[in-house]
Amino acid sequence: MQNEESQPPTPPAYLRELTIKYRKKRVKNGAPVDEPLIDPEQVAALFRDMEDEAKEKMVAICLDAKLKVICFEVVAIGTVNGIYGRPAEVLRAPIALNAYNVILVHNHPSGDPTPSPEDETFTRELRRYMQGLGIRFCDHIIIGQGDYYSFSDAGVL
Repeated sequence: MQNEESQPPTPPAYLRELTIKYRKKRVKNGAPVDEPLIDPEQVAALFRDMEDEAKEKMVAICLDAKLKVICFEVVAIGTVNGIYGRPAEVLRAPIALNAYNVILVHNHPSGDPTPSPEDETFTRELRRYMQGLGIRFCDHIIIGQGDYYSFSDAGVL
């Protein structure tokens, strides 16, 4: 039988510390970084380059209370015909940055911006989560080839 003095010491426990780092990204000339982002057409134009992506990509745009862009973050990259975006991934930046508003953007490589049933379900669930957190879900925009779909314009949000 060993006594307590001969046992090795317990190693210290570690916790992760959240550090928010910003990476500068050059934006197009005339991008509305210092003005309110309120029009779905404006958002679609800003992220128009997503129409050429070979895979679905989801981006969360964090906005302050005056609808000015705080940041944007790619939250998921999927396949040619689907994407799995966890609500936790979408909400990570808005919560950490204390964003008041969020716009979600993703693309459909097929070129057809019509939302799938999964897009509609995800949007409803995400809206419910954001309401519970006091974050305003302004819009979910799907980028297609030369066109877009806005859940806000369609009356869903």
